[in-house]
Amino acid sequence: MTATESPDPHDLISLLRSGEAAPEIRQFAARNLLPLEQLDQTRALLAVLGDPEVGETARETLRQTPPDSLAHFIREALPNATELDEVAQACDDPLVLEQLIRHPGVADGTLARLARTVTGGPQEALVINQVRLLRNPDLIDAFFENPDLSTDTRRRLLEIREEFFEKGKRKQAADEAKDEEDERLAAEIAAAEAEEVKVQALRAAGKDPGIVDLETSLTTGAAYRRIAVMTVSQKIKLAYSGGKEERRILMGDANKLVGAAVLKGRGLTVNEVESFCGMRHLDEDIFRKIAQNREWMRKPAIIAALVKNPKVNLAVTLPLIKRLHERDLKAVMRDPNLPEGVRISSRKILQERRK
Repeated sequence: MTATESPDPHDLISLLRSGEAAPEIRQFAARNLLPLEQLDQTRALLAVLGDPEVGETARETLRQTPPDSLAHFIREALPNATELDEVAQACDDPLVLEQLIRHPGVADGTLARLARTVTGGPQEALVINQVRLLRNPDLIDAFFENPDLSTDTRRRLLEIREEFFEKGKRKQAADEAKDEEDERLAAEIAAAEAEEVKVQALRAAGKDPGIVDLETSLTTGAAYRRIAVMTVSQKIKLAYSGGKEERRILMGDANKLVGAAVLKGRGLTVNEVESFCGMRHLDEDIFRKIAQNREWMRKPAIIAALVKNPKVNLAVTLPLIKRLHERDLKAVMRDPNLPEGVRISSRKILQERRK
């Protein structure tokens, strides 16, 4: 076959891709000399880029192809992912790369490689394609490897990552933690109720279950007497719906699940939470849950109450010391009942503020 013949372009390109075309045809394709339309010429050129004999000639021809021709090929020729990748590797013209990035057939691997290097218009074209970024978050990571990443692009990528990935991960972790807590709560309630049934059975049989009757040991109030004979599950239900006095009594319950339920109760006030922070007989998990509540941690009085309570774990109090007012820092520094680490930290922070 000579360069002046007019073969069927589809058959010829299939032959070139298979590697079975005659050497002279492969040479003509590598030099853009085949008697084909421009789009088919470009497709034939791309078909021989991997040819061990003419591939280097084809790559040089592709590098010298005018950007307008490549852009026209991307728009009109319905290129496949492999052809788009070849163009992306051979061309650095911004207009061509922008066209390529916007093409729906471009592969994620091609975009990831471009994300690490492109600037200007191509970078903008890639970052505004949120559908592609959300579908393949590795593209965002690839962007952050780009030394020429613009400040605006970095900000937008961080916003996308926070809104669509980080929040989702935090929500999933919170949901899983809640599920585990609910399962643990249900198991402990079931165990407590089973124990209550056992006690009642012993009493019905006239036997002493070895449990002190709290009704006689509590000195004041109908609320004490009523709560004293409740099961754990009844106390938890009351913690969610009861009043201030009931919450105060329930918070001191020996079962920490009851205290945790109080913190989720309807009608709970900031003043109540502050009073809980000063209690010295509560389980340390209660103080930790209070410290994890962002709304409560905006209240200086609650922060001060936690730090001033010697029963609160250092892991909770130490990060809070720097948020104390000067008056509270002085009080903490001079309180001999508090751990040495708390008093020393308070002294250092106070000295730093006075510099």
